[in-house]
Amino acid sequence: MSWISILRAEDSPAVVAPELYNIHFQTTILPQYHPGFPAIYSSSTTSLRNTSELNCSFTATLFLGLNTWQGGFLYADPEVPAGSGFSNVTGLGNFPNAEISKVGSANPTYNQARLYFQQVLGLGGEQETIGDDQNQLSCKEDISRITLTAGKFALGDFFDQNTFAHDPRTQFMNEALETNTAWDYAADTHGYTIAVIAELNQNNWAFRFGEAMVSTAANGPVFDTNFPEARAENAELEWRYGADTGAGKLRFLAYANHAHMGGYQDALTLSTVNPDVTLTRQYRERFGLGLNWEQSAGANLGFFARLGWNDGQSETWEFTAVDQVVSLGLSLKGSSWGRAQDQAGFGFAIAGLSTVHQAYLAAGGADFDIGDGQLNYAPEEMVELYYLYKPMETIGLTLDLQGFNNPAYNQDRGPVGVVSGRFHFEI
Repeated sequence: MSWISILRAEDSPAVVAPELYNIHFQTTILPQYHPGFPAIYSSSTTSLRNTSELNCSFTATLFLGLNTWQGGFLYADPEVPAGSGFSNVTGLGNFPNAEISKVGSANPTYNQARLYFQQVLGLGGEQETIGDDQNQLSCKEDISRITLTAGKFALGDFFDQNTFAHDPRTQFMNEALETNTAWDYAADTHGYTIAVIAELNQNNWAFRFGEAMVSTAANGPVFDTNFPEARAENAELEWRYGADTGAGKLRFLAYANHAHMGGYQDALTLSTVNPDVTLTRQYRERFGLGLNWEQSAGANLGFFARLGWNDGQSETWEFTAVDQVVSLGLSLKGSSWGRAQDQAGFGFAIAGLSTVHQAYLAAGGADFDIGDGQLNYAPEEMVELYYLYKPMETIGLTLDLQGFNNPAYNQDRGPVGVVSGRFHFEI
């Protein structure tokens, strides 16, 4: 139950009734530092700066939920983001701060992060209790149900979830451990889209499908309204297995983006020196697949892994320049050392590019987030270790260490280390 619903006299603890509304709040401050590192050459616009950098991101979000009628819910999340990432969020395939990777301005600005409606249609049978949370009102729902969602939100709110690696405000900070970075998910410069999703949930499996709007330009703030040719389809099958103390989940994701994108081979055909993929833009398709696994090993230990792939023929459009990725890690609660609310995590990821994408960058081409002017290709490797200290339930303090080999897939640059702190408050 939310902090405000506890104050409502009409909520009797002896009666299980749907929440009429709830209010939650979070704020996260995340400073990061990387020292200077060796680099034979650099681009002035899309390389990670090889001199030291200290950057900080900030977000403050209000989560508002309203029970409109039976099975109907309205959610609105006003948000104020600010700050910047290293080198204007360029120079790495798997960026070290997933909180700032899709923020449009370094100055504090208002953003209506989410505004969407949900309708739950119960199909009868056994019920389960849904707990109070951000964008979630407590209630009882049929396990067998259909949920329809429409409005503005992040596709990651519903797809590619993972209990141990999905929240950069309380878990891993790196994009590759927060989601499948080969999934070029539809989003504006803040990370949100306008979409509709239908989900069928059953006792041990679920299937969800969504149609979303894509941007008019790579990493752009404006949505393309030419919906017959500009849209994103996302489908995910989730299978749940095991007992409560050894529960696991597998999620199979497929997506296809239709957008006014350039093609890497077309750009190389136009020019073999400093090719520009933006000169070849036309409506075309980019598709990919993902596999997401999580496994509990008792009450305190959890493992996770992801595999991601896309065809790598069209330009990086919405998220980050990754065509293949594998990530693996674990999360450990602090009960064994007497700190039950604390949490530690370790993970690593390896990312790669398609052959034509490599050739495009080697010829001097650039995406919106990477491109060093040349390329001595090797997969980008990343490792992350964090410790979350909870002095009280509402506050989390994190120390995080990340290391990168071959930043932006380039053996001629790096390695580079990143030290991060994080303050997180939520009610």
